[in-house]
Amino acid sequence: MRAVHRRIIVALAIAACTSAAGLIQPAAAWDSKKGNPTHPTHSYLTEYAIDKVKAEFPEVETYRAELIEGANSELHELKTSGSLYGVDLEAKRIEHKGTNAGCDDIKGWWDDAVAAYRKQGDKKKAYFLLGVMLHMVEDMGVPAHANKVYHQGNATEFDNFEFMALSNWKPSFDDINRQDPKYSEPWKYYEFSQEWTHADKPDYRNRDLFSKTWAFASHDERNLLINRQGRTCKVTEWALGAGAKAFGAPRAK
Repeated sequence: MRAVHRRIIVALAIAACTSAAGLIQPAAAWDSKKGNPTHPTHSYLTEYAIDKVKAEFPEVETYRAELIEGANSELHELKTSGSLYGVDLEAKRIEHKGTNAGCDDIKGWWDDAVAAYRKQGDKKKAYFLLGVMLHMVEDMGVPAHANKVYHQGNATEFDNFEFMALSNWKPSFDDINRQDPKYSEPWKYYEFSQEWTHADKPDYRNRDLFSKTWAFASHDERNLLINRQGRTCKVTEWALGAGAKAFGAPRAK
């Protein structure tokens, strides 16, 4: 059943990549809810972080759904629409300068989250916006994003690393070769995540050269995937913990 389930996910990914009109879909990096309605990688990453942080900051569990929804929001360079928690998604995407790799105003997402938490007293909105910021931090865990290799979620421009990750959630925590820098401002983990990924794969310059499937992947390719999944889990955990602390969220007694 597990193999069948994985094949279904891959089929869904291909279907999501290409519309009848041939329209470009968002550059999904780690897959999100739009490209994987079963259990997206952005959900896995954010759930890991919540489960690690909630013992110290129980509030992150209270707002689990909002964090995960934000982390599944694709607000890069392509036009979007709609509103969530009072946030005009297209206006904010433009304001915070969404790019194919991530965004050019990661601090702006955090500033919006702080304003919602402290000034507006709207914790649902605050944690949703923090989730959007986490999405960008998580995306920097992907070699194509960290190295600014252009790609899209369609049949001809997808990134092979991301495609293989879609159907293989196998995070390894055996070689977490960085320590939490303990930033007081969580948006700083964006650049930290990018630098860590770049150090792991500085020569990732062509999205077509990586294997598409686990079965045909080399040992080094498999190792990169599982390490990048595990390391991105950790940086997401650290960023979420810093965010909760900076909000002034109540600590467990």
